[in-house]
Amino acid sequence: MRKYKQTTMKLSKVYLLAVALAFAACQQDTERNEEGSLAETHPKLEKQLDNKSVSEPITEGRNPELYQRYRITMEEYQSSGNYVVGDIYRGRLAPLDAKSQSEISTQSNALNEGLKQGVNFAGKYTVVTVNCGTNCRMHYVIDRENGKIADKLQSSHGAKYSPDSRLFIINPPDPNINYQDCDNCAPEAYIFENGNFKQAPKN
Repeated sequence: MRKYKQTTMKLSKVYLLAVALAFAACQQDTERNEEGSLAETHPKLEKQLDNKSVSEPITEGRNPELYQRYRITMEEYQSSGNYVVGDIYRGRLAPLDAKSQSEISTQSNALNEGLKQGVNFAGKYTVVTVNCGTNCRMHYVIDRENGKIADKLQSSHGAKYSPDSRLFIINPPDPNINYQDCDNCAPEAYIFENGNFKQAPKN
């Protein structure tokens, strides 16, 4: 009778140990399945799990390669030294000539306000930017010797220029712009020559 009880107790211990091991194995399988299903339902997370090191966050609709190409191209124009202006005009700054273009009547207030900046482009000109609608900027170039509007350019996202250079870049490169979905957002370089804009030669 005593041997029977001892045998029963040993069997009970073995049974409990087997149950504990089976439960632990089941829990590990469940965790693996949950991790797999989470990755499957979140493609971005699955991609990050596949790559052990992610250099930067994944952003939908962004094209970093295209942005870098634009950035390098525009920097080459800027660093070339081909468009430097030697002398900056220091004489009397002429007021706006209201007869230089017919549309001045509707933009005169904005243009006169912008002229307060002084010379800010190509040695003797003031660039005044006026909004012309959604994602629309009109850049007027005004000669400060005579007050006449020499030329103008339209952009979607602004322009980059300087007092000592004839280089004028519309839509400067911006990493936040989705260039694939925006037809009029690509950066373009222009050279101001003899009072007019012309497209810069290809690098």
